[in-house]
Amino acid sequence: MEKDTKYIKGCTINFWKEDENTIHLSVQNPNEGKKAFITSIEHSDKHDGKQRKRTHDNIFRDRKEILEANGKWN
Repeated sequence: MEKDTKYIKGCTINFWKEDENTIHLSVQNPNEGKKAFITSIEHSDKHDGKQRKRTHDNIFRDRKEILEANGKWN
């Protein structure tokens, strides 16, 4: 069975440092519907090491590396 991959082209994704343990992410929809939404990715350090709905340490680490490489984490 062939895997059917579905994706949306033309989205604009931005992310930025809110604080040492929070990265905000915005996604703009190029089509009809809600124009954009903002969410956050948090490191578990924000919650004394406890996992919460928005704690994604691996995703946080990867996005932080991109921000650091572009001089946006300082």
